[in-house]
Amino acid sequence: MTVLDTAAAARPVTVPFVRAAVPADYPAIREIVIAAYRQYADLIARDIFSPYLADLLDLDTHARNGRMLVVEVGGRAVSSVTFYPDATIQGVGWPPGWASGRGLAVHPDARGLGVARTLLATCERLAREAGALVFAFHTASFMTGAISLYERLGYCRIPQFDFDMAARYRGFGAAPIISLAYLRHLRTEEGSHR
Repeated sequence: MTVLDTAAAARPVTVPFVRAAVPADYPAIREIVIAAYRQYADLIARDIFSPYLADLLDLDTHARNGRMLVVEVGGRAVSSVTFYPDATIQGVGWPPGWASGRGLAVHPDARGLGVARTLLATCERLAREAGALVFAFHTASFMTGAISLYERLGYCRIPQFDFDMAARYRGFGAAPIISLAYLRHLRTEEGSHR
């Protein structure tokens, strides 16, 4: 073995690799989601955050209605998302013909490695393959880092599809917490990809 071989073997693989999630991944996905969303626990009321987190962790429902994906870096799952080829299934007002994503989470140890960007690009590709005209998703108004990323990547805000998380997870009477809608058009009118 040469010095170069030794150096290459010692260097961690940091290229994100996306694959379909399987039930054996569920413990790792739960760990990723909890670690990624823990930073928001004190930003909203517990009676809203707890059911919100429980919804994100309902992996059986997400897998049944969508396609769960994980990103591995160095052989370890570090990020996850659920891709919905039919966005209407989420029940948040998306129109027919759109695809969507749900519950994008990146473990804090893997931030800055491009895994969220890789997952979004994969979801866009899957949406195109499914014939969707649009790939859309929501993020909470308090998730400023995610908002900044989505805007840097060129996603467009569509406020007409925003919804109130507080009303969804707690019922009416709580101060509103807006879930912001974003999209990317996948095809122009002529059918070519953007």
